[in-house]
Amino acid sequence: MLLWSRTIPSCFILLFGYTQSKAVLENNGYTDFVVAISPDVSQDQDTISNIQIMMREMSRELYIATRKRAYLRTVKILLPKTWNYPEAQPIENESYDLAEFRIDNQNAAYGDSPYTVQTTECGVPGTYTHLTPGYVKDGSVWGNKGKTLVHEFAKLRWGVFEEHGYPGDKKFPMFYLKTEWSMSGQKTSVTPNFCVNSELRGYEQDVTDGGACRADSSGSGLPDGNCIFYATQDSKPTSSYMALPYLTTNINFCDDTEALLHEPNLPNKQNLYCSGRSTWAVIQDSEDFANGNNPSNPTITNTDPEFIILGGEGHVTSYVLVMDVSKSMEEKNRFIPMKNAAKRWITYDVEDNTPVGIIFFGDNAIYGSDMTAISETSRTTLTKIIDDVPAQGRTCITIGLFEAMYNKGLLNNSTGNVLILLTDGAQNCPISGAPSISDMIPRLVQNKIRVITIAIGDDADPEIEDLAEKTGGKSYFVEDNSGPGDFNDAFSGSTTNQPGDTLGNTEMTIYQHDWPANSTELKGVFEIDNTIGKDLKFQLEIVKSRSASGNCREPFLIKVYNPDLQVIIDQKFTCTTDNFGIYLYQFKDTAVAGKWQYWLTTKETYDSVSVKITSKSRDDNVDPIQTRCWINTGSQSLDSEVDLKLSAMAEVKQGNMPVLGAKVIAYIERPEETAGVPQPPLELELMDNGAGADSIQNDGIYTRYFTHYTGKGRYSVKCQVEGNDDTQINEGFIVDRALPEKTGTPMCCGSNTILPTTRLSNTGNFTRQSSGGSFQIKSSITGEDRTPPARVLDLQGSCSGPDLTFTAPGDDLDSNEPAKSYTIKFALTAGNLTGNLFESGNNTVLDSSYISSGVLNPVNGGSQVKLTLKREKFDLSNLYFFAMKATDEAGNESPGSNIVSTVLTCANTTTTTTTTTPSSGHTLINGFNLLPVLSSFVLYFHK
Repeated sequence: MLLWSRTIPSCFILLFGYTQSKAVLENNGYTDFVVAISPDVSQDQDTISNIQIMMREMSRELYIATRKRAYLRTVKILLPKTWNYPEAQPIENESYDLAEFRIDNQNAAYGDSPYTVQTTECGVPGTYTHLTPGYVKDGSVWGNKGKTLVHEFAKLRWGVFEEHGYPGDKKFPMFYLKTEWSMSGQKTSVTPNFCVNSELRGYEQDVTDGGACRADSSGSGLPDGNCIFYATQDSKPTSSYMALPYLTTNINFCDDTEALLHEPNLPNKQNLYCSGRSTWAVIQDSEDFANGNNPSNPTITNTDPEFIILGGEGHVTSYVLVMDVSKSMEEKNRFIPMKNAAKRWITYDVEDNTPVGIIFFGDNAIYGSDMTAISETSRTTLTKIIDDVPAQGRTCITIGLFEAMYNKGLLNNSTGNVLILLTDGAQNCPISGAPSISDMIPRLVQNKIRVITIAIGDDADPEIEDLAEKTGGKSYFVEDNSGPGDFNDAFSGSTTNQPGDTLGNTEMTIYQHDWPANSTELKGVFEIDNTIGKDLKFQLEIVKSRSASGNCREPFLIKVYNPDLQVIIDQKFTCTTDNFGIYLYQFKDTAVAGKWQYWLTTKETYDSVSVKITSKSRDDNVDPIQTRCWINTGSQSLDSEVDLKLSAMAEVKQGNMPVLGAKVIAYIERPEETAGVPQPPLELELMDNGAGADSIQNDGIYTRYFTHYTGKGRYSVKCQVEGNDDTQINEGFIVDRALPEKTGTPMCCGSNTILPTTRLSNTGNFTRQSSGGSFQIKSSITGEDRTPPARVLDLQGSCSGPDLTFTAPGDDLDSNEPAKSYTIKFALTAGNLTGNLFESGNNTVLDSSYISSGVLNPVNGGSQVKLTLKREKFDLSNLYFFAMKATDEAGNESPGSNIVSTVLTCANTTTTTTTTTPSSGHTLINGFNLLPVLSSFVLYFHK
């Protein structure tokens, strides 16, 4: 195995990702819980009052559900700049992209149902909870709003999962066969898949026509995928919250007591991802409640939160550039590139009227400029200040931060706003009594100042990432001798803290490419798709010399061709100190869709050339395709000794509609494996297949674990997305599968957003790019392989064959390299395949003698495996359970897979149900103290 696919326990720091929930729980009250409204939501004053009503309800129900341990003390409602609300307070360090609850237009797959973006890791907080204006206005059809939101909050904050099934879902079915053994043999009954602690009453209904449910055509003995079970209020369970929160009597999370007993073997998400643990057990292990934190407090009588309304029209975020001008910057040829990047940012990227200040640091702080509103005049003034500052002294980072915070001309000890720190060295301050970086962190946090850090070269202080993470900022890494694209990504990322605009007016990067020094042919192709084309910009950036400003002697010849091969740009450009080496062409008319080409030629020598293409939505009424890329750390925390288990993630959508079947590549820049030997970027294809690191198939979130480490240092990630004629948009269901007026449980999404009634449309060709930031390995990497293959979560079967199928794990998690072996076992009870009993229980190894087609030899990670079983090898009168593990070359073994059950009589099994018939004519089911069955399908054999 290659060294860079091995990992050991190591310290790491996340440089940039989707920051997890930042509300703080102290003395039983959550403070600074943020509910943010998207700029695409039209202003409606009732929305604010409706938010307040539902958050009061949520706080009350949260206090009850957590057994008097938690409620919402303060809630911040963040308004977009498209709203006018004169009483709103200034934003401090809040932003839409970091809010816990986000109110935005519908995701087509979910409709108005609330949902939470999660990974497959148990106990790991979700990314955010999505609510729609429709839900905020009238969400009572999903049951009590407060309880529904607690259901979502539990996923978002504590990383628990649903305990119910979904219509038509193979992994998490709405019904399964309950099996009981008696003296007369085996009996099975069709049972709705909900984890509750008492009798469940309700009825079945076909969601497509409201009539009676139909049998599954496969002969499984179960209802088909259109059959849904509705629990009615005459059911009296008191748990579990993650199964049926809308039932009036249901006020508890399940636990391991007899009264609220968790059923560990039902085929639901909680059991699969949390290995059968109860939701309350997972919640108690969270930082909120572990080690006796926030014990029950029955003295709290008022759970109504305080509301703080922030933002709105007229709010502007202030920025201070904190720039390293130490001698090392000049000695290592970093000074001029940093200056040029800062000047470009001020000249081209910062919006008019945005306040920007500048402070430089070496041995001491060197004053640059007071806070100045950006205008045509001030852009020139500020860039000249940056141009004129000399390199001097050592690297006193904290004196620059201190002056930026407290100088009267800069932030003047105010709260909120953003510092952009650029440095290439470690803290080395000659000033007696100067604070350390760790000393500055609580000051910055108290003043709610967000710090964006840009590490230039490998020697930048390792603590700056901690500085960014703990202040809610972002960090970026610019390698030595890299093109200007890395600086562009870093500065572009910093301005995401400016108030967001509507989707239709958001500029997107559709192409970016850095050409190395003195490349002979600079040709490229970029795609203008049907969703973009307005305000198309072609930007060429030339780096002439890293050690001097240097004007070009020879011009660049620039030619750009439209899809009809007509020359649209045919110009010469000569780089100078005045134009910063940037040629920018903005098209007046909306660009024609299709493949465009550019061709650059010059006789001049240069250090690097960067081409960047951006555009906005073609039509205000058509949402553009967009992508966001990030690093997901799972449950790991800063500076902890852990087995690194990071994943690269990208979300691809048109508006809020998931984009399916795109090719998503994460390019990961890695440190040198040995001194002087550069590593090429690792190309990692991200998957939306519901396996490995990916939680839901076809939800437009593409994921892959990253395991190819080359050593100590900084790693940076970018994502490139390509669509073609086979790429599709999920436009939602043709029929409403949720029937919300009768059910309180969102019906999307179990393991897959695609169902027979889903509308799909083609995207055509498109490209998008996005920076995902970086992470840092702080300890040395050795050759020891401690990373096992990923757990198989999609072991499935069908009556045809009969077959077993699953997605192959990799040698390390879900890597491309194949595992060494698979071990599949079967038993007459599920218990003989769980925990240690997988090795020692009464079970049998499924070897080649049981297989008629397909082989057990491992294949590349991410590939589909199909095994057809021999009918004659099984006793047709028995129910069998199957599970598997994978092992790598070093002997590392994956956790056990999901367990599936098979009944060995296809279409001939007699099923019974305890029923009564109410006046409506629907079937009423009761008697729900169930024998566990871990099946996500039931497989029958014909004799």
